[in-house]
Amino acid sequence: MNEANLPGRQFDVMVLRRLCGFTPEAVSALVGASLATVRSDERHATRFVRDVLDTPPAS
Repeated sequence: MNEANLPGRQFDVMVLRRLCGFTPEAVSALVGASLATVRSDERHATRFVRDVLDTPPAS
């Protein structure tokens, strides 16, 4: 993994939540993780994406 990639489950959670519109409960069942883990993964992934988008490119 490099600095521009999300860990696997965080990526899956973001795709299922943000692009596919699944509820956290549905994502929990689909990825086999607890609801708390799904919420945590989404929170961390959202912060990661914001940090990457807000960081100016290296020159």
